[in-house]
Amino acid sequence: MRIRLIQAGFLTIQPAQFILLIFTGFASLFGVVLLLTNSWLIAGSVCLCVSAQLLDTLQTRIKTENLKANLEWPKFLDSIHSAAWAGASLEQSILDCVSVAPPKIAWALLEFEKDQGSGLPFGQSLDNLKARLANPIADRFIEITRLASASGGRGYLSALRSQALQLRLENATWSEIQAKQNWVLGTAKLAVLAPWLVLVLLGMRPETAVAFQTETGIAVLVVGLIASLLAFRLIKALGTLPQRTRTLAQ
Repeated sequence: MRIRLIQAGFLTIQPAQFILLIFTGFASLFGVVLLLTNSWLIAGSVCLCVSAQLLDTLQTRIKTENLKANLEWPKFLDSIHSAAWAGASLEQSILDCVSVAPPKIAWALLEFEKDQGSGLPFGQSLDNLKARLANPIADRFIEITRLASASGGRGYLSALRSQALQLRLENATWSEIQAKQNWVLGTAKLAVLAPWLVLVLLGMRPETAVAFQTETGIAVLVVGLIASLLAFRLIKALGTLPQRTRTLAQ
């Protein structure tokens, strides 16, 4: 959970705090809906639907944060290119650019600096950096650096420039696709949640709350809840974009 929170950008929130916040939020939601409808079945069903929306929101935020980090990689590569062009070694050009690295990878670069300071071979330090980042963009950069180190730095500058240009084109495409996808998925998720909002409004009438306490009313709630969760799952399955694959992970 701590890793998920960091990936979502919640750097200062601890898992225990997050759990307490979620518990408090759902307890408040359950209490408000119960107060409005006087039906714990309706309140519980609404909370289940909202929990599915909340989990998806967290996943969406993680994807958004990853995209933001990917958008900052070209600038980081340009900084390394400038340092190497000025005559810095491969190791030093990376270390000199830690301050301009994307915030989500800066911690891994600091660990890389510690590895280098402890006398670890450059190749092993790159392996550790790759394992910590576990990112296809980082994989490409690390392997380019490894090949350049083995060949005495030959072709390193042109390779960095090419990767930065390619990343800018990729990021522009991904940003456009994700913006359109978020709009479509947001509309679909609202369509799943809308009937439950209507149910809460109808549940404010005493006769409606009483009707859902009967066997028929409970059956309608259960069928509706299952249908909503299945529809929500189907929306996620059909609307999930392919992720960048780590072809250079090994």
